[in-house]
Amino acid sequence: MRTLLSIFFNVILLLNTADAPLNKNKIVGKIAIPTEVPLLKRGSNQKYCEEEPASPRKKQIDQENHPNRHVVVSFHPLDFKATISPTTSAIMNQMEKTFVPKVLPITQGSTVEFLNSDTEVHNIFSMTPRATFNIGRRQPGKSVPQLIQKLGLVELRCDIHCGMNASILSLDTPFFTKANASGNYEVDGLPDGNYKVQVYHYSLGFVEDNITVKGGGVVTKNLNLVKP
Repeated sequence: MRTLLSIFFNVILLLNTADAPLNKNKIVGKIAIPTEVPLLKRGSNQKYCEEEPASPRKKQIDQENHPNRHVVVSFHPLDFKATISPTTSAIMNQMEKTFVPKVLPITQGSTVEFLNSDTEVHNIFSMTPRATFNIGRRQPGKSVPQLIQKLGLVELRCDIHCGMNASILSLDTPFFTKANASGNYEVDGLPDGNYKVQVYHYSLGFVEDNITVKGGGVVTKNLNLVKP
């Protein structure tokens, strides 16, 4: 009987151990970002995009929406497949003839709500391969949901105002964040393992590196977007 009880408790112990959470690590760091980055990235038809002088509200939005303030840092597991869930409250807004935010990071398979908070009619369309759509023109106050199944960048435009543009960054990992205005960031809850580090800047593109985390500690990872 004692032997049977011992086996039983050993099995329970093994099951509990198998279900025990892995070490959770935190990564902190700073992204070095060039100061001389264009405020807006316009298309080739810029001369047709000239509009009336910007209002104070428009200037404020442009500063808050500057590409340097929308740098996405993501960590992609190389040893295991991360479990991802749809991003909640994923909203791409339109205000003062501007997409807000400039870059919207989401997990792949999330639904983005396209909202028109402007006083004008707007459109949103994408010509990105495997993510081509056009939600049509919408009156102020209207919103339209759009499922994003593509992995990677989805470029957005408005067919009325050619100076309007933004990106959705669809990711295969739940471990991502945006750096703050000073370039600092932190991501918590990463299991032990090897990761590809990816940094995305709207005007500068991607920078990649690798990192290993283990033991449930805090690791510093600084990255550089400044070209020599």
